[in-house]
Parts: sequence; C-alpha cells; structure tokens
Amino acid sequence: MDEMTFKEMMERLERITATLEKEDLELEEGLRLFEEGVGLIREARQRLAAASAKVEKLIGSLEEGLATEGFELEEPGQP
Repeated sequence: MDEMTFKEMMERLERITATLEKEDLELEEGLRLFEEGVGLIREARQRLAAASAKVEKLIGSLEEGLATEGFELEEPGQP
C-alpha cells in the first residue's frame, strides 16, 4: 500500500465499497475485500496523522507576529 498515493487509496476504497455493496459476492471474496479496505483505512489514517503533525510543526515555526487563527469570510454583497 505504501506505493499508492493517497488519492489512489481513496479511489480503491470507493471501488471496494461499491463491490461489497453487491449481493452476489462469495463470502471469501467479500472478506478479502473487507480486509483490504481496513488496511487501506489504517494506512490513510496514518498518512493523515503524519500530514497533520507536519502542518502543526510548520505553523509552530512561523514568526511570532503572524496570526494562525481562523478568519471570517465576508458574506457576498456586504462591504
């Protein structure tokens, strides 16, 4: 799974889900696909956690004067 990009992993999960929703799968094939899906989800969560940690580290390294808080968008039609 390491050789797959995050996007490829999500696409594969979508295909697995669509296949599992079919009622004509053999039990063994359904279990195999389910197991593959669980592995993909675990890998995706690890990658997301690593990306989140990297973003937090980058934000923490910003100069003190920069704001890292959210901001409100103006509503369309308002000054």
